[in-house]
Amino acid sequence: MTADSQQFVTLLILLFTMLSSLWASEQYRETTLGFRVKNILFKQRSNYQMVEILETFDWGNILMLDGLMMVTEKDEFFYHETIVHLPMALRPNIKNVMVVGGGDGGTVRELSKYASIENIDMVEIDQLVVEACKKHLPITSSKLDDKRVKIIFQDAFEFIKSAPKNHYDLIIADSSDPEGFAASLIETDFYSMVKDSLKEDGLFAAQSGSPLSQPKELKASWSNLNKVFAHCEIAWSITPTYPGAWWSFVVASGKEIKKPSIKEINSPKDCKFWQPEMLEALLCKPKFIMDILESKS
Repeated sequence: MTADSQQFVTLLILLFTMLSSLWASEQYRETTLGFRVKNILFKQRSNYQMVEILETFDWGNILMLDGLMMVTEKDEFFYHETIVHLPMALRPNIKNVMVVGGGDGGTVRELSKYASIENIDMVEIDQLVVEACKKHLPITSSKLDDKRVKIIFQDAFEFIKSAPKNHYDLIIADSSDPEGFAASLIETDFYSMVKDSLKEDGLFAAQSGSPLSQPKELKASWSNLNKVFAHCEIAWSITPTYPGAWWSFVVASGKEIKKPSIKEINSPKDCKFWQPEMLEALLCKPKFIMDILESKS
């Protein structure tokens, strides 16, 4: 074999290696997280964003929106169990729930574990996300057809303007980062409408970003929430594939938020992360989070 032939074969091998190693990466500000991809299961642009579902080697099927990682089958339970079972532990007898966003279905799946819940209104702006997740993310979307679930394809900000007053026991904002069409979901106008839609002792719960990678967004959300609600709590959890991994959640109400004893908490038995003993731990406020919330800047 001539030198030119050897070089050609080497280039072919290199090209084959590159083509057989497909990677998806999420770049969030100055941080990049990569996933080696087996197969592209779904890729289509909706009226709002690029929707992708990819089969990966290490993290199962993943949902990405506009290049940002939303859900992986391997670690989604940390997030979804926290955002649901934390507020459910704080208020017994919740029957009527609104979910803002949540198109992958994970929040609805966790809510469906409570027989006491009678109605779940899921307000999701992007129908394509729901359709794609029903087909390619069965782990999270398995309960979207529950008879108690009503899916409303509408901007949540617009929906809640005309939502019934004093109607919901719990409103959960399972939304994307507060940018673009989701930016309004951490403003005082939105929080005020949420408060009006809740019953007097109703609870509002929301993801509030990473204190490590999104401290400004967390501070803004916390500050605006406290302008509207008399009682606010902040909690933490983890989601390894989110920027910063360490995640925060806020809970708010017009009535005092009391921590029940472990014996008083009625939680599902089939959780991977959540258990009643977690309530006290997740509501503990690490100093570095309090420093963010109390900072003047």
